[in-house]
Amino acid sequence: MLNKALFLDFKEGDIEQKYFDRLTKLFNTYELSSKDNPKFFDSLKDTDVILAKMGAVVDREIIDAAPNLKFITIPSTGFSSIDISHAREKNITVSNIGGYSTESVAEFFFAVLFAQVRELEKAREQVKNEDYSYDKFMGTDLCGKTLGVVGAGRIGSRIIEIGLGLGMKVIYSSRSNKPELDAKGAVKKELVEVLSQSDVVTLRLALNSETQGMISKEKIALLKKGCIFVSLVPPQIVDQEAVMERAKNGDITFIFDHSDDIDSALAKRFLDTPNCIVYPPVAFKTFEANMTKWETFISNIEMFEKGTPQNVVN
Repeated sequence: MLNKALFLDFKEGDIEQKYFDRLTKLFNTYELSSKDNPKFFDSLKDTDVILAKMGAVVDREIIDAAPNLKFITIPSTGFSSIDISHAREKNITVSNIGGYSTESVAEFFFAVLFAQVRELEKAREQVKNEDYSYDKFMGTDLCGKTLGVVGAGRIGSRIIEIGLGLGMKVIYSSRSNKPELDAKGAVKKELVEVLSQSDVVTLRLALNSETQGMISKEKIALLKKGCIFVSLVPPQIVDQEAVMERAKNGDITFIFDHSDDIDSALAKRFLDTPNCIVYPPVAFKTFEANMTKWETFISNIEMFEKGTPQNVVN
């Protein structure tokens, strides 16, 4: 059994009790703490495992303050808040739970896309006034439109498959070749081609040093007039001012869900900008994804203790 776990930035009730009980039984002792706790760094001295809440920062300072630290795990796909390079230098294993929300996020993308092209919010608002007329509505079919996917990992690949199933023409950019997607009818192209040729564009990129600022003002200028641009990735990847300007001008529709990753003033500007649609970060929030998340999180720790770590990112 592992000795001590530190639940970083978790508070009582953040983890459903049945999963919390299973997690705590994997350790001799545990503690819930955060960096603003005066005793935080003392707590690190005998910590073997850090269970970091999604978005919790595990930087060089924290890693160096934990001489017994062997394992860091996070219940999310993204892990940019963890200094994985320094962890590797210190022979500390880092695991995430990639793949737990593949279906959830892919389905959410098409949910917001259908809502947009079929004017569903407008329709729901209209019937609240007992107005059941339809002459003010004119949607558009997705079948036959070009879907551009930037990043063909698990979620990007699933979006591509669903898009093809809807009869869309699908083009994508990826660092690696994806023969399984090509065989299904998708076409791999350069990023600039995907951005400039698509009726709908979505990003499926992890935030790292290569992708930060990747969708620059110059890249956003490539988007076709009338394009629906759906970003379900950290906002640091996209030039926020540039995309807001194009939406304000009526050139594109911008839809995003990482509203918790930007400050409230910028979020308010997006809400006030025409053709910008903001959702809370709910793309991954389904019963099935939640169950898979915690089962995988627990399994990560169990497998590490057995000497066969899984979902290792460093």
